[in-house]
Amino acid sequence: MDIRTKPTLSHNDIVNLNFIRQPCSYCFRIHNREGLRSRLLQVLKAEDVLLETQGVLQEGIRLFPVAQPVAMLRIFKKQFKIWTEVQKEIENYKLVQRHVFAHHYAASSEFIVDYMQGGNNQIMLCGFQEYVPGEAVDPWHENTRLKIETDMDNSPTGTLDLALSNLASFIGCIKDMALQTQTIPDLAGVGNLILTPKAEIKLVDINNISGFSHETTIPLDDKNYPVSDKSMQALYNLDTQVLGNDQAENEELYRFFMDPQRIRAVREIEIAFQKRTAQPTNYPAAKAKS
Repeated sequence: MDIRTKPTLSHNDIVNLNFIRQPCSYCFRIHNREGLRSRLLQVLKAEDVLLETQGVLQEGIRLFPVAQPVAMLRIFKKQFKIWTEVQKEIENYKLVQRHVFAHHYAASSEFIVDYMQGGNNQIMLCGFQEYVPGEAVDPWHENTRLKIETDMDNSPTGTLDLALSNLASFIGCIKDMALQTQTIPDLAGVGNLILTPKAEIKLVDINNISGFSHETTIPLDDKNYPVSDKSMQALYNLDTQVLGNDQAENEELYRFFMDPQRIRAVREIEIAFQKRTAQPTNYPAAKAKS
């Protein structure tokens, strides 16, 4: 079965791929935040996984430390037919590199492989991505700022002021990117933005970049989802509800997308998408300007 469409993946599924060198000294484990566009697996040291089950004695107490990934392996679900399609995906990541500070996204090494499927070679795009520990920043929850405060209260290395400063820096990068390139990363999905224990704000969905324009037609991605509008709404929510930017509704970037009539139209498309895919996104409707 094609690994890009297989419902679940195991360690053996990965090590049996034709482009994985044998013997493999790493273990692969499916990640809990896998998205619609990529299969996402944790890359773990075999000895760390062994300690999870055998444990280690410390001062007479046997502890079972959870193995921490050394990297993430991303396998794109898309079945590419021509090289230009792959190049477009890689260019999306380069857009992020050019416009977002390096400490605001999970760095990745993209690579292209020949995937053997049904006796034929197929183009597959993969990436070894930086593992980012931390908590998801939910742009749709009204108590997101409180959640950030709690996370930083429990962090030995981060503070609330630093977290908010980093969030403001990240939002500034995304605004500049949007204004200069008419594109925006996918900020809509819960889990696409991570707050680390060090109070860093990092984008982990680095390849789903969508274009937009100030036209009445609402653009859809390849899944027929209004991701650019939803990402703009998510950015607005973070800017206003978490940072308290009370001037955001007057900014040129937001004014068009936060129009109440457009928000309603986007919501109708989103509901239709949910019914069609039976995969509810659980994003509440954006709050329109009064």
